[in-house]
Amino acid sequence: MADKVGMVVRKGSQIAVSSSENISRFLEHKGVITYTIDGVEDLQDETLFIISNGGDGTVLKSARIVVESEKNIPIFPVNSGTVGFLTEIDCREAIPELEKILEGQYKEEVHHTLDVYLDGKYMGFAVNDIVITSEHGRILDGKLFLDNVLISSIRGDRMIISPPLGSTAYNLSAGGSIIHPKLEAMSITCVAHFYTTRFFPLIVPISTEVKFVISHTPTDNYVVLDGQMVEVNGKKINGGQSITVKVSDKTFKLIYTERSYYERINKVILTQQEKSAWLEPVPGDIY
Repeated sequence: MADKVGMVVRKGSQIAVSSSENISRFLEHKGVITYTIDGVEDLQDETLFIISNGGDGTVLKSARIVVESEKNIPIFPVNSGTVGFLTEIDCREAIPELEKILEGQYKEEVHHTLDVYLDGKYMGFAVNDIVITSEHGRILDGKLFLDNVLISSIRGDRMIISPPLGSTAYNLSAGGSIIHPKLEAMSITCVAHFYTTRFFPLIVPISTEVKFVISHTPTDNYVVLDGQMVEVNGKKINGGQSITVKVSDKTFKLIYTERSYYERINKVILTQQEKSAWLEPVPGDIY
């Protein structure tokens, strides 16, 4: 039976579509069958790996598909959008890198996912981040426990809990730290915390049980997993309920061929700095 490679392609991107067609022609010339994946039901047996062609969001979609399928299929991130932390290879450079992968010249990064529970009932999992938030314009009010030890009262806009993969996303924008994927850790960051309950971002072992107990207030509260609001009791979480986050036994793998993790960070940061350089005032200019 012929080997297969699945492809998750960013919708609405002509660059992603056209480059995926070129990649498919190359792989089929090598005797590898390619097929498109849009959901778990599309995964086929004998799949060597999955190509995620888009941006970081496409990688996250691919990861969720792999985790939900419970199949140990690695993901090769290809970038056809803006610069991302997860997408190392530009789509125009993908074919030489695929040559290396087919020859076994690549490295794998194993990533943990996080399971989420509401009052002990399973809600779902996250590959990128878990955001606990109140309704728009209201303060999130509650208490944070780590391994059943009260750490802090929290009053702020949102709480973000993320594994290393998600540490470069919303967590980083909110002032959290980047976590190297080889570290088995997760980040806990509060967005716009109230000054009387100042809470500094934490990095804790990924085995830590994180619990957030909502205060008894009339405010509606919600849990967002990888950008998707979880529907519980009409999407509302009541005061007194607890959200618990634990490391899951579900993992997924990303394939990289070139740069080290630090080189990928360097590439992203320098590219963004170059893009914003034109905004810096020139000495002598009048605004």
